[in-house]
Amino acid sequence: MTTFYWNHNSAYYPWVIRAIRGCRRVLDVGCGTGELALMLARGGRYVTGIDPSAECIARASSNATGANMRFAVASFDDFQTDDAFDAITFVASVHHTDMDAAIAKAKALLAPGGAIAIVGLASPSSPLDRAIDALRVIPSWASSRLHRMRTSEELGIPTSYAMPTMAQVRDIASRQLPGATIRPALHWRYLLSWQKA
Repeated sequence: MTTFYWNHNSAYYPWVIRAIRGCRRVLDVGCGTGELALMLARGGRYVTGIDPSAECIARASSNATGANMRFAVASFDDFQTDDAFDAITFVASVHHTDMDAAIAKAKALLAPGGAIAIVGLASPSSPLDRAIDALRVIPSWASSRLHRMRTSEELGIPTSYAMPTMAQVRDIASRQLPGATIRPALHWRYLLSWQKA
């Protein structure tokens, strides 16, 4: 499995694909230039990718390989659909939204048994969070050098470093996503997965 580039987000595309195994209809929120959507579609899924950047959507559309992929210029707040999805993915995008409202909307768009997979960014809230951040510095730096990382900024993908705290992420998950799994990951990311009853 390859991507067109490697960075701290694309490093977790394989995790996302595993987290939504068996899901056929996928909404990729903040799809950027469409690399994850393309990987998902190659697995036979029907993928809708949305992003507020018209430039990103133009690039994603040019990479689309079949009728099982579609893209739209839209923020998640503004996105309207009558479709239900088996999975909704957020890769470094949920912090571009009001996370509480975004999670509520995602749940409403999910079919029964559907899954949410989030590769997220959050600032540390506790001494343990800060210790985990410190432990990630050297392996994240080494991995970035090894893979010749290309940042989202270099790729022309809009970014935001205004992010919730880990305490806020845990609070939203506990209230809205009972039973969700959250774990810290390299590259200053957390991985959240949840399945709708």
